[in-house]
Amino acid sequence: WCSAELPELMRIRCCDQKSMKAEKKSEVTWCLGVSIAVCCCLSVLYSFLPPILKADQPTQGEVRMAVAKEEFHSFGAVDFVIFGGMLAVTAATGLYHAFSGGGQRTTSRYLMADRSMFSLPVAISVLASFLSAVTILGLPSEIFVYGVQYWMVIWCYFITIPVTAVFFIPVFHGLGLTSAYEYLEQRFSMSLRVVAACLFILQNTFYIAVILYAPALALETVTKFAVWKTVLIAGIVTTVYTSLGGMKAVIYTDVFNFCVLFVSLVTIVVMGTVRAGGIGRVWEINSNHSHLNFFDFHLDPTTRLSFWSLVLGGAFTTLPMWAVSQTSVQRFLTAKSLKEARRSVWINLPGNVIMVTLVAFAGMVLFAFYNATNAKGQTTHPTPNYTSPDQILVYFVSEEFGAIPGIQGLFVSCLFSGTLSVAASGFNALATVTLVDIIRPIRSQRRRLASPGGVSGQEAKDTWISRGLSLFYGALAIGLAFVASQIGSLIKATNSIFGALGGPMLGLFTLGIFFPSANTGGALTGFTGGMSVAFWMAIGAFVNKDDHGNVSNNAFWLYRISFMLYSVFTWLITVVIGYIASYLTRKALSLKDNTVNPKLITPLCRPKLGGNIQDDSPLPLPDDDTAETSALLNVSD
Repeated sequence: WCSAELPELMRIRCCDQKSMKAEKKSEVTWCLGVSIAVCCCLSVLYSFLPPILKADQPTQGEVRMAVAKEEFHSFGAVDFVIFGGMLAVTAATGLYHAFSGGGQRTTSRYLMADRSMFSLPVAISVLASFLSAVTILGLPSEIFVYGVQYWMVIWCYFITIPVTAVFFIPVFHGLGLTSAYEYLEQRFSMSLRVVAACLFILQNTFYIAVILYAPALALETVTKFAVWKTVLIAGIVTTVYTSLGGMKAVIYTDVFNFCVLFVSLVTIVVMGTVRAGGIGRVWEINSNHSHLNFFDFHLDPTTRLSFWSLVLGGAFTTLPMWAVSQTSVQRFLTAKSLKEARRSVWINLPGNVIMVTLVAFAGMVLFAFYNATNAKGQTTHPTPNYTSPDQILVYFVSEEFGAIPGIQGLFVSCLFSGTLSVAASGFNALATVTLVDIIRPIRSQRRRLASPGGVSGQEAKDTWISRGLSLFYGALAIGLAFVASQIGSLIKATNSIFGALGGPMLGLFTLGIFFPSANTGGALTGFTGGMSVAFWMAIGAFVNKDDHGNVSNNAFWLYRISFMLYSVFTWLITVVIGYIASYLTRKALSLKDNTVNPKLITPLCRPKLGGNIQDDSPLPLPDDDTAETSALLNVSD
């Protein structure tokens, strides 16, 4: 039988492999062809359609500056090739994952990449999603204007990354969550889960709109790229590959975009350093102008920035984004094991330090270049007449390197790569939260007894719903970005106010993960108190600004607190009020015990908990992400 049948079986297997290879090759060819066609259409749209606003017609509330045309260099053929190539590869990567391997047919594959990812692509994806064009343009301008003090924010990651990897990720991974806010229902109540999910949706929708609009405005002022074209290209490309390709498309396009971003930044920084006279000259000029203000140990919380506000405040500002935000948590949970998930977090410790250092040094190069003097003490390169400091890096690249073919295209690709990464991650996270935390609970309430035969059909429907939600949030973000051009100050104010909610959100999860005695009433009270103070501080600071955009010195002291300390104050208020309110509610209702599933408590705190363990099954070890337990801890007052 072997001698008769084996050759035939081998022939069939060989034919199947050839068929699979041919099918995969056709998928790649089709995706690449569609991507090139889309990018060509967008290029035509970008190049030939007339702008909505004329060049001499500023938008409401926007101040335009008169700039001589000869100071800037327009896009050349090489620039368009580099820029179009970046968009084509990005779109092709997303479309490939939309159709390869049978396509995105389940929500597990579409939203969580089947929980099969390795640590390195996940780590790079998360890192790329925090390197938006706002960061690439904003951090050098901060260094250019105020000195290198903000560079010390790198030390906050030595708190943020370990806390995220050791305390938070093991809990979320052990529970097998899809949304971070599912934890709040299991630990406290459905009401807290829905409130947190809705706040995340509002906050991130406005945030993505600002991410699309802010760099587009900077590019238009300097390079004359119309805002609406930039927003439309970034929004359409991101929405298409995110809605079709799902989480795998987001992660792998983020990896590619990060490579583009990193190479572009290194190129600009190296060329800028050479143009400024070398590293020694850059350091000397910054030192002569007292710009190397690394350490300021003032304890006054109203000081704009100090070493303590950057380290402590930076930690509590970044922890909500890394430890409890759906945008990060969802990708950490796509890792194939807890070990891989933790490793993806730890990789970002050197990653953040390197990237912040690179972007901050770009600010030092800019300051040295525009403050260099000749033998007569005259400035050799006058500072551009910018309307906003965020434009300084764009001016520098356009004026000094615009004549070199491809450099402007590489730099614009860098800005677009950061924008695409943030927007793609945000759209996918928004779709996930809406489906898992809003739609499914409502559906389960309406249909308590679902028929077992309809599960597979519902899974397919949920996948299409997720795609539709990604498209919806993409269109909404693009629309809000266009609205921002007309009411930019209102959009920025809204984004600032919602941005202050990181502290209360972190405090809510802290109560659940670290304090087993916290209950629903206490958590809700603490969260409400923290949010109230956050809104109070953010609105008060926005209303009491002077003509220069800074909080007035005569304003109430709470409004003058450093923006880096907002999350510290609101987190502390949430935790303190929540803990006290939990104690009081237990006393008022005469509750003797609070039963908590040990899997809802961070692993390192489980052995230290008091109380009786119902059921003799052992607690899962911190590194055992497959252990199952139904034990409940009785935690006394």
